[in-house]
Amino acid sequence: MKKYLLLLFIAIAASGMAIAQSTATVKGIITDATGTPLEAVTLSLYQQASGKLVKISTTTKKGEFEIINLGDGSYKLTASLVGFKPFEKQNIEIKGTEPINVGTLSLEAATRSLENVTVVARKPMVEVKADKTIVNVEAFISNAGGTALDVLEKSPGITVDRDGNISLKGKQGVIVLIDGKQTFLGGQDLANLLRNTASNQLETVEIMTQPSAKYDASGNSGIINIRTKKGRQNGFNGSVNLSYIQALYPKSPNSLNLNYKKDKWTLFTALNYSYWEGFNELKLVRKFPGKGGEPLSAIFDQESNGHFSSKNMGIRTGAEYAFNKNTSIGLQVNGTYNPRTFSSEGSAAIYDGESLLDSTNVAISRNTDKWKNFGANFNFRKRLDTTGREITADLDHIWYGSNAVQTSDNYTFYQPGNQLADSFLLRGNLPSDIKIYSAKVDYVHPLGKLGKLEAGLKTSLVKTDNDARYYLWDADAKDWADDLTRSNHFLYEENINAAYINYSRELKKWSFQTGLRMEHTNAKGTQLSNNESFKRDYAQLFPTAFLSYKLNDKNQLSANYGRRIERPNYQDMNPFQYFLDQYTFRMGNPYLQPQFSHNIEVSHNYKGVLNTTLNYSVTTDIINDILKQNDSTKVTFQTKENIARRRNVGIAISYNQPITKWWTVSLYGNVFNNQFTGFVNGLPLDAGFTAFMANMNNQFKFAKTWGGEISGFYRSKMQDGGLIVALPMGVINFGVSKQVLKSKGTLKLSINDPFYIQKFRGYTQFGSIDTEINARWDNRRAALSFNYRFGKLQNGGPQRRKTGSATDEQNRVGGGNQQ
Repeated sequence: MKKYLLLLFIAIAASGMAIAQSTATVKGIITDATGTPLEAVTLSLYQQASGKLVKISTTTKKGEFEIINLGDGSYKLTASLVGFKPFEKQNIEIKGTEPINVGTLSLEAATRSLENVTVVARKPMVEVKADKTIVNVEAFISNAGGTALDVLEKSPGITVDRDGNISLKGKQGVIVLIDGKQTFLGGQDLANLLRNTASNQLETVEIMTQPSAKYDASGNSGIINIRTKKGRQNGFNGSVNLSYIQALYPKSPNSLNLNYKKDKWTLFTALNYSYWEGFNELKLVRKFPGKGGEPLSAIFDQESNGHFSSKNMGIRTGAEYAFNKNTSIGLQVNGTYNPRTFSSEGSAAIYDGESLLDSTNVAISRNTDKWKNFGANFNFRKRLDTTGREITADLDHIWYGSNAVQTSDNYTFYQPGNQLADSFLLRGNLPSDIKIYSAKVDYVHPLGKLGKLEAGLKTSLVKTDNDARYYLWDADAKDWADDLTRSNHFLYEENINAAYINYSRELKKWSFQTGLRMEHTNAKGTQLSNNESFKRDYAQLFPTAFLSYKLNDKNQLSANYGRRIERPNYQDMNPFQYFLDQYTFRMGNPYLQPQFSHNIEVSHNYKGVLNTTLNYSVTTDIINDILKQNDSTKVTFQTKENIARRRNVGIAISYNQPITKWWTVSLYGNVFNNQFTGFVNGLPLDAGFTAFMANMNNQFKFAKTWGGEISGFYRSKMQDGGLIVALPMGVINFGVSKQVLKSKGTLKLSINDPFYIQKFRGYTQFGSIDTEINARWDNRRAALSFNYRFGKLQNGGPQRRKTGSATDEQNRVGGGNQQ
C-alpha cells in the first residue's frame, strides 16, 4: 500500500516534466449497415507483428472513437459489439505525429440471436477528456439506491451546499442538462428534481468547465450534462431497477426502462416512481447589536425540526423513425407528478442583552405542493452527403405548474410565567405557472479530414405567472384578512435569440477551436400588486477559444478561454416569501441583473491518467445569497442580490488508474482562492478565502462476480459569496456488489455516511449580522438495490437524440422547500 501511494505521489510531482517519444492518434466512426452510429463499441489496437494488445477504447454516443498516445509502427484495429460480427482493419501505419483517420467503419449484424449470451464490460470510474470529465455512474457501487444529487455530490470538483445549490471548482453558476436538454429548473426546485431522480436511471455525468460556442452562454462555472440510460439493441429489451433505503425514514427509488427497435422504428419508454421521506434539523443563533454602544440587545436561539415526504412519478416516452440512413425524425414527451409536503416545528428562546430569557416563540409551519411538469420535443436530422455535412433541428415546449399552500402559526410566550402574549397566524396560496417555447437548428460542415465548421440559430420564449396571496388572522374580527404587505402577483416574460459559429482544426501536433456566440435578450417583469415594472434589452457577444499541443506520447498541453453569462433564476426574481417562522423567511428579488464572467484554463495531461489544471476567472455583478436584518423587529430574511466582483484562481489534480488487477483508484483534489469586492447592505465587502476539496474512490474486484468500494469526499473551511463561512465537512461510503442470474442481474449494498459526519456548520459575521448555523439531515443510509436486464440482445443500437432546443431556460426555474 505504501509503495503504491509513494509511486502516486512521485507521479503527481513529476507530471510536468515527463519526456518521451513522438505521439500520434487513430480515430474514426463506427456505424451499423444503415449508417446509424453505434455506441459502446469496443476498439482494440494490437501491434501488427507481435499481436500484443496496445490500447482499448470505446465509441461515444455519436459512434466516434479516438485512441491517443501511439508511437511509430504498424497496428491492427479490431471492433466488437454484442449483436455484430467482429471487424478488423489491418496494417495501420503510424509514423510521426500526423493523426490517422480510418474514416467510417460499418459493422455487419450477426446472423444468430445472442439472447443467451451476456457480455460484461467494466467502464472506468472517471474519464478525463480534452473538453470534459466523464463520470460513469454504475462504476460507483455506493451510488446504488442513491439519487442524482448524491451522484453529483460525489463527482470531481462539484460541491452541493445545504440548500442544494451546485458549485463547480468553488464557483456557483452551473447549468445542469439532462440528455443535452435543460431542466429549466434552478435553486431548490432543481435540487428537488435531482433528489427525486434515482441514480439507477443515470448512465454518465459529463462535466464541462469551458463549453464551446455551440452551447448556451449561460453558466459562469460551466455545464453538467446528466445522461440517462437508453436501450441500444434491436428487438425488445429493457431493465428494471428496484431499491430500498433505510435511514431514519424509509426511501425507495425505482425505475423501468423499455426499448423496442425494428426496421426503421425505435420506441422507448422509461417509468419511475420514488418515495422519499426524511428529516432535517436546523439550529440558528442570532445576535443583535445594541444601541448607544451596548454590546447586544437580544439573542435568538432557534431550533427547527423538519419532516418532508414526496412521491415522484415520472414518464419519458418517444418514438423515432428513420426514412433512410440519412434522414430521421423523432418525438419525445415526458411528464412528472410530484406531490410533496414539508412541515416543521420550531422554537426560539429570545434573550435580552444580559442573556436573561425574555420570551419564547413557538412556530408550526407546513408547506404542501403538487409539482407538475410536461415536456415535448420534436427533432429532425438530415445527413446531406457522405462527407459528414449534417443539419439538425429541435422544437421544444415545456410547462411547469404548482399550487403550493403554506401555513405558519407562531405563538409568543413572555417570561416569567410563560403567558401567551401574542400570536402570528399566516396562510398563503402560491400558484405558479411557467411556459417555455424553444426552437433551434444546427449545421455541421466538415472541411477536409481535419477541420470542421459548425453554425446554428436558436430562439426561446419564457412566460411565468406567480400569484402569491397571503392572509393574516385578525383576532378582533375573528376572520382571515388579506395581507397586502406580503401578497404579490409577478409576471415575467423573456425572449432570447442566439446565433453561433464554431471552427475547429487539427494540424500535426496542434489542434484548436474557436467560436463566437451572440445572444440578444429582451425581458419584461411586472408586479401587479404595486404596478411596478422593468424592462431589459441587451445583446452580448461570447467568444470561446481552445488550443491543444501534444508534446509527445505521454504529455499533452491545452488552454482555453470563454466569456459566459449567468441570468437569475425565474423564481429568484419572484418576490414570494417562504417562512420558517415569523422572524425568519426567504424571498426573491425582481431586480436582479445578470452576471458575466471571463474564464481561463490551462491544463496538462500525463499518459491519460494524471491531469493538472490551472484556472482563473473574474465575475462581475455576482449573484449570491445574502442575509438582511431588521434590528428593531428582529426579523432576518435570506434573499439574492448582485453583491460583488469575484476573482477565482485555483489548481486541480485528478488521477485515475488501476493500481493492481483488483484495485482501481480515482483521486481528485482542488485548491482555490475566491476574492470578493463590492457592497452588501450598504457596507463595503473585501473578503478572500483559500479552500480545498478532495474526492476519493477505490474500486475492488474480489472475484469475477464480486466487487467492493470505499469512497468519500472532504471540503475544508470555505467562504460562500463573501458572507457565509462553511466549516469543514466530509463523508465516507462503503459498498459491495454481486452479479447474479448469469450476469443479467446485479445486487448492490451500500452504506453511506455510517459515522454520521456529513453535517453543515457555518456562520456569518458582517455588519450588524452575527449568525451561527448548524444543520443535519437524514444522510446515514443503508441501501439495497437490484438491477435486471432483459430482452434479446441482437443487431445494432438505435441512435437516440440527445439534445433539444431548450438548452438554457429550464435551469432558471426555482423555489420549493424540500431538504
